[in-house]
Amino acid sequence: MALSGLEEQLQAHLLAIETQPELLLDALFLKAIRDHVQPQANSHEHLYLQRFEIPQIVLFDVLINRMPFVVMSHAITNRAMVNALKTAEKAVVMDVGIGRGIQIVRLFDELIKTENRLQKLTIVGVEPFAEAVAFAETQIRDTADKAPFAVEFVPLISLVEELAPDALARTLPTEYDRFVINSSLTVHHLPTAPQRQALFQQLWSLQPDLFLLTEPHSDHLEPDWRQRTLNAYSHYGAAFGVIDGLDIDPTAKNGLKMFFGREIDDVVGNPDDHRFEKHQEAGQWIQYLHESGFRLIPEFDIPVNLPPSPIRLRTQPGGFLAMEHEGINVLSIFQATSR
Repeated sequence: MALSGLEEQLQAHLLAIETQPELLLDALFLKAIRDHVQPQANSHEHLYLQRFEIPQIVLFDVLINRMPFVVMSHAITNRAMVNALKTAEKAVVMDVGIGRGIQIVRLFDELIKTENRLQKLTIVGVEPFAEAVAFAETQIRDTADKAPFAVEFVPLISLVEELAPDALARTLPTEYDRFVINSSLTVHHLPTAPQRQALFQQLWSLQPDLFLLTEPHSDHLEPDWRQRTLNAYSHYGAAFGVIDGLDIDPTAKNGLKMFFGREIDDVVGNPDDHRFEKHQEAGQWIQYLHESGFRLIPEFDIPVNLPPSPIRLRTQPGGFLAMEHEGINVLSIFQATSR
């Protein structure tokens, strides 16, 4: 398509979104494609699309509490962690990419409701953003006050690719009888495959009893721009389909879509050396795990009280759990052990 034709399609979609909100996906892709083809173009479209954005605090609440991929993946991985921790006395949970600590707080809630032998739980929170770590620490300390066991929080503020070789090991207490590592939607931000492999090898060297990994399923590390754009359209199209099925108001739906619109800009619109969202498919994550020495645990304990959603959960032959919408795997969950 000639650049003039691309501009015409983009402007036509922008004008039609108000009455045909399903066109927002195509508009976001047309804008990202235009930005790739003509990086110096003035992006007036962003100002036009701003009306679909919602305040960050509202977006965060909807994303954490209503987006099925987040709610369900947290519930599934937290169930696995509870099963691993409930028979321990002095346990450690290392959260690689702890963010604002929402999943860990939910883990506390599950542990408090479950009969366990815990005397002390150490939480190691790895996160590059100091403000997020401070928020997480406050949330964890407030929730820990309700727990019948002692809680220690150990922050490690760093990008994972910049960690010193022994930085993770130095956060561990001298005594513990169960060690769990969790990483949700974090590792795909490492720029290169060798950096990812190095991280998995470093995590394996810590000898965790359980390693939980949650990552989007799509090949956005693909070097061919056309193929990467097709991969992204399939991936985000499925995600948008799930958003369309949520029982939330249209403003919140558009706000969620605009959140993923930033990822579309990154995957499709940005040059390779300025991209951040470098997702990979499940087979590649499995290869990283196997080559690092991890052994996959294919049996998943799925909570029976998951909220209704258009997502289908399917255990795949490779030993991972796929979160699918209309046959497209959007998010994969992996369980592994170093033993």
